[in-house]
Amino acid sequence: MHLTRVFILTSQPLFAQGVQSLLSGQPGIEVVGVATVGPDTFAQVQATGPDVVIIEAGGEEQSRLVAQVLASIPSAKVVGLTLEDNRIHTYYQQMKHGHRVEDLLEAIRGPVDWYSRSPGTLRLLVLFQGHYGQRILENIRAFAPEAWTVEAWRAPSDLPLAVDDPMTFSSISRFLPVHLPAADLVLSLGESVSAARLLPGVIECTGARAVIAPVDNVDWLPDGLARQLRGRLMEMGVAAVFPKPFCSLTERSYNAPGTGAESGMAPGTGAESGMAPGTGAESGVRQHEVSFDDPWIGEFARYFGRPAFRIDYDDQWIIEVDVERDTACGCARAVADQLVGVDVQEAVVQAGLFHRHYPCLATAHMDPDLGESLIQVSGDLTRQAVKVEIAPCLPQTVAGKLGNR
Repeated sequence: MHLTRVFILTSQPLFAQGVQSLLSGQPGIEVVGVATVGPDTFAQVQATGPDVVIIEAGGEEQSRLVAQVLASIPSAKVVGLTLEDNRIHTYYQQMKHGHRVEDLLEAIRGPVDWYSRSPGTLRLLVLFQGHYGQRILENIRAFAPEAWTVEAWRAPSDLPLAVDDPMTFSSISRFLPVHLPAADLVLSLGESVSAARLLPGVIECTGARAVIAPVDNVDWLPDGLARQLRGRLMEMGVAAVFPKPFCSLTERSYNAPGTGAESGMAPGTGAESGMAPGTGAESGVRQHEVSFDDPWIGEFARYFGRPAFRIDYDDQWIIEVDVERDTACGCARAVADQLVGVDVQEAVVQAGLFHRHYPCLATAHMDPDLGESLIQVSGDLTRQAVKVEIAPCLPQTVAGKLGNR
């Protein structure tokens, strides 16, 4: 039988004795070392060459020790135990959580799955509260690639208006479920500020590596909170984008909230791009365009985000419309269905009407940052997606107006 070699690292000697006693009678597990945190701790860990290192610590101290162990022994698995809430955290390429002795034994014995995760097999967790998020969830489930796994958690609608310290797990864990599935990407569709503040805790529970938190209503996710969350997620090593509105998201860029959103980007993101092909001033849509580079967000945005069509037409009519990228809510697909048979000269205007009547759920309130409502920006993006496909047959005056709003 292959023995899993375990090293126990703790600040509490009695706790270490208890864990060692628990594991000593378990088949397939050998405790090769026990130590308290000190100057020569990591030299001891390296010398024993363990498969698994158990760390007893909480909060930032646990994160620091985990990082040091993984830097010292990249091939090791690290199991973090937190006495405050009896949580079991498993770290290697991702995190996994548990509470029971059985979870601890599974964490020690389970194989380290270093290379099997790829964006094409995306595990998506959707956090939602009401109709806005429910509609997006249903559309994603209906049209996501078969290789994706789409899970969801409906956050309580009666969350308190404020959480004392939204950036620490301990202050928000009481509002989270006992279990959340492991995920690569979290899509945050809450309809309250309080739901947005749960994001760091959701990340800790799921081990997600990236976050999409759309801003379709600044009452749900104000620009200031978006910047605060981005900073916290960046500290956690998590890429995060905040497309405003959601349908501005592409595989490489999005329209960012507020002044200053271009700074402090999460890992893998870039500075303000100013104007990407087919966006910004070129597209006639007012934007704070921000570029990023993250495989998980990019995989999602291949299929959902800024609308993109392939349109066939003759001299008079729209003949066929294929959706190359749907909006997450399904509006682009609905617009495409209704455009077939429309007079090509009226297609851009009709696309805007179809978009509004879907209906688009982005807020109709004026956004001081953009100088127009998010529903207007969203409509512009839909009209632009149609316009670029049929531009050759449009009068120059119409094309010019659409390109210079």
